[in-house]
Amino acid sequence: MGGGLAVGPCRPKELPQLRKLLNEVFITERNTEGDLFNFAPLLYNDANVENLRVVRDGRTIVGHAGICVRPIRWRGQVFQAGLIGGVCARKDLRGTGIGTLAMEDVAQRMTELGLDFGVLWTGSQGFYQRLGWRTAGGLCMMRILEAAEGGASGFEVMPLNESPFRPEDCHRLHEAAGRNEVIRTAQETRVQMGIPTRSAWIGLSGGHLAGYAVRAGETLQEIEGDAGVCAALIVRAASEGVRRCVFPLNDPRVAAIEGALPVCVERRSMGMLLIVNRASLTAKIAPETCATAADLGIGPLSSAEVLMARIFGQPEREPSEEPLPLDIHISYLDHV
Repeated sequence: MGGGLAVGPCRPKELPQLRKLLNEVFITERNTEGDLFNFAPLLYNDANVENLRVVRDGRTIVGHAGICVRPIRWRGQVFQAGLIGGVCARKDLRGTGIGTLAMEDVAQRMTELGLDFGVLWTGSQGFYQRLGWRTAGGLCMMRILEAAEGGASGFEVMPLNESPFRPEDCHRLHEAAGRNEVIRTAQETRVQMGIPTRSAWIGLSGGHLAGYAVRAGETLQEIEGDAGVCAALIVRAASEGVRRCVFPLNDPRVAAIEGALPVCVERRSMGMLLIVNRASLTAKIAPETCATAADLGIGPLSSAEVLMARIFGQPEREPSEEPLPLDIHISYLDHV
C-alpha cells in the first residue's frame, strides 16, 4: 500500500471503480455471473453514495461496506435500521485491516444517520463479533422435503409476468398484511421483483389475487397470503426447483402448512445485529408496552449483551404475549 488508507463516502465519479471491485469479489471470485449493482439496486445507486463507505489507498478503492437504510414497522413505532451489504477488501490486501476500517466507518455513519440498529448476513461471524455484532432475532426456514402433489388446492398459480397483475398489486397485498417488518414503497417492490435473478408467482382465488411468492435461487424469500394459498405457491415453486421458504419467526401460517405439505421447519437467527442508538431504541419500545425501560430490563444500566438478548432474543423463543423480544422480521429481500 502507498501513502496510507483513508475511509469515507464513495464519490459519484468513483461508482464505476467500486462496481469493478465488487464484481471482482462477489462475481468473479465466486465463479458466477452478473453484476452486483443490478442485484442490489436499492443499495447501489446515485442517491445512496453517502452510505457506500469505501476505503482508499491513494485514489484506488480497495475496500467497501454499504448501508441500505430501511424503516421497520413495530406496533405503533417505526425503527430505523441499516442493512449492511457488500463488505469486502481487495483480494491481495485481505488481512491488512481494510474490512475493519470499513465496518468501523459504517458504525459511525449509522450513528450520524440516527439509526436504531444495524443488520447483516454473513458466513464469517468471527470477524463481525470482534466488532461488537451479535447473532440475534429469529426466522423460520421451511425446507421442502420433496415436490408435493398439488391436489385440489382451490387456487390457480401462475408466474406474475404471465398474469394481468403487476408488482404494485402484490405490494398492496403485502401492505394489507401489516406485519412487523420493513416498510417499503410500491416502487421499491417493483424494483425488487424486477431484479434479474428473481421471479415471482401469484395465487388466484376466483380470479382475485390471494397471494404471491418471490424466488431468489432455490429460496422463496417472501411469501404472502393465507396458509392455503401459501401452500399452493410452495407446491408450484417446489416443482420448479425451489427447496426453501422463509417465514417470520412464530408465523401462525407455518403450522398449517406443516400439516399439509412434506416440509421441515428450522428456527434460525435473523442475522447479526448491532445496537447503534440504545436511547432511541428503548424510547420507542417503552411507550408501546406501558412499562418503563427499567421494568423491561433494558434500562441504561443494562450491558450491551443483556440489551441485545432482551430486545432481539434468539430463534428458539416460543410465541408469547410479552412485548420483548421484538417480533420483527427483516427479509433478505429488503436488503437490496
